[in-house]
Amino acid sequence: MPFRAVVSAELAKLFGVLSHPMRIRIIEELKKEDLTVGTLKDIMGISHSAVSQQLAVLRSHHLVIETRQGRNVFYHLRKPDIAQWIMDGVSFISPDTSEVEKMMSAIKDVQSVWGEEEKAPPKKKKR
Repeated sequence: MPFRAVVSAELAKLFGVLSHPMRIRIIEELKKEDLTVGTLKDIMGISHSAVSQQLAVLRSHHLVIETRQGRNVFYHLRKPDIAQWIMDGVSFISPDTSEVEKMMSAIKDVQSVWGEEEKAPPKKKKR
């Protein structure tokens, strides 16, 4: 069924656009209010050109829209729901509590074993 292939390809493009951390941050900043490149630069601590490059990608994929007000260009999300959708994705990267507990237990075991090895006097080699 070709419609499945078309939709899958379009979703893959969207995920590709969202695969850059700066673009995710820009989307999250724009969910609060419309912002200029200069304001985004200050918030994110990156160069003006870096913000512009990321906005160009977001614009070309129709995720952000620009609005001119005099000499200022403000950017806003075309569909603000995408910011919430991204935040919903955080649950997929949150560690499972049981996995964290297993890791902490393993770290304590390793520290105990390796710590004992450091305290033991060095063995003399036989000749």
